[in-house]
Amino acid sequence: MRPPGQASSPAPPLRSRRLSLPGETAPSTRRHLRTLRAYLVLPHAVPILVVLGATAGFAVLAADGVPRLGDLARLLAAMLGGQVAIGAVNEVVDAELDAATKPWKPIPAGLVSARGALALAAVGLLAMVGFGAGFGAASLALLLLGTGAGLVYDLRFKRSIFSWLPYLVALPLLPIWVATALDGFDGRLLLLYPLGACAVVGVHLAQALPDTRGDRAAGVRNLASALGERRAMLACWVATLSAPALALALAPALVERPLAVRLAALAVAVLVGLDALLYLARPRLGVLACFPCVAVGTVLIGLGWVTAVGG
Repeated sequence: MRPPGQASSPAPPLRSRRLSLPGETAPSTRRHLRTLRAYLVLPHAVPILVVLGATAGFAVLAADGVPRLGDLARLLAAMLGGQVAIGAVNEVVDAELDAATKPWKPIPAGLVSARGALALAAVGLLAMVGFGAGFGAASLALLLLGTGAGLVYDLRFKRSIFSWLPYLVALPLLPIWVATALDGFDGRLLLLYPLGACAVVGVHLAQALPDTRGDRAAGVRNLASALGERRAMLACWVATLSAPALALALAPALVERPLAVRLAALAVAVLVGLDALLYLARPRLGVLACFPCVAVGTVLIGLGWVTAVGG
């Protein structure tokens, strides 16, 4: 019994446990799914898909048909490992800037830790070496050189006026590496360097364009931010078109199948033209579409040249 005049204590509230409805995902499961998705998008999924598609295309050309599935799987796995490492390290380097300008990205959002991203990069490098070593020492050396150029870009060149230089080293190596792994080295493939020199700059500008305004505001000085959005777009288109122009000039004297080069050059011109029209109509969409158009166009001119060289 309570003493006279003393108010009764309120009864403690009943706590009900919310039950998940059928088909509803539990909070812990949703959290795990968000974390898994964050790790999947962390290394830049779109560029990776473009590179893997290019690797598969060059493999078909190098093997003069569909290569053995085991070889193709190992080739793609090795390239995937290197690309994951480059993308993950890039996100760690950018984490502080992204916290101010892109807080929704995996590391600033707290979905992936810097240590977790570096662990993912280490796994990627191990996979690259493990799957790539079976194609021989020369092929592995080319793979290491290309991946190393990407990592140097992340760690040293990304925020400098020479940010295009690692691209110039790495991108023409892709078809050379694939050919060396599956079919042996052909010296004419080295012409991909003068053919792709300006186009590689175009790819770099296209990838940096969406961040141009944020980079300028943050004081980051790379080639795209130094030029500004409009001039960087124009430079990107001109650089991209330079590769098919040079390929068309060289093809009659150096290759057996110039038609492949002509068709690839036409496709590049169409892609650049479509992006230019989109930019004039809706500038932001034009900026976002620039990388897919330029990257696919650059891959196509590379495929056209490799096809022509293959005779």
